[in-house]
Amino acid sequence: MTLRTDIEAHLRQELGDDATARTLAAILQQETLSWRAPAVPVDRISTVFAFTFGNRMLPNGNREPGPVNLALADVAATLQHRTGARIFAQWEIADALAGRVPAALLTAINPGRDARAEPVYLSTSGVLETIARTAGPPENLGCVGIVAFDDHQYRCVATARRFGFDAHAPDAVAMPRSYDPQSGQPWCRDRITYLLHDLMIRLTERRAAAVGTPWQ
Repeated sequence: MTLRTDIEAHLRQELGDDATARTLAAILQQETLSWRAPAVPVDRISTVFAFTFGNRMLPNGNREPGPVNLALADVAATLQHRTGARIFAQWEIADALAGRVPAALLTAINPGRDARAEPVYLSTSGVLETIARTAGPPENLGCVGIVAFDDHQYRCVATARRFGFDAHAPDAVAMPRSYDPQSGQPWCRDRITYLLHDLMIRLTERRAAAVGTPWQ
């Protein structure tokens, strides 16, 4: 018996419906039990997408990257030096990459602004929509290596693939995994809280796709 068949058997007993149990078991395996993204050798990567994870809020209300995003910038810089890849990075990481990678190969993904000129939260899907508008057809970017916080990386890869990008985790490249208890985003301060947050987004996006409603 595999984990999938065990879950399916349990749901069949709970729901009394073979077809629903089979479908729901597949969804649960993909959206709640999978955390390791498919990987590709670093030398195949031609483009890097770098996703932020939290930030730090200063006393005056301004934002700065914070230690996690600085660590993500280190990973992105190392990958760029190894591959010569073009980088698309959320602004917190892009700021930390300034002067470390060729400016011509770095595209910052910035949030929009609300009526008070405050930055609007930019979701993982929102980042990818911006990249898609900027870069054109996904095949233009070739093999994409995803730089993201360890627990966030699976969803980043999966979402990038839904946008049509040939996205992977860079094989044997360790991602930051230490949470920042002072993060400006409360769901990024500890692991259990973040995992629940990630599961909520995965399932919400799955529901939105089922009913044909876009969600960010």
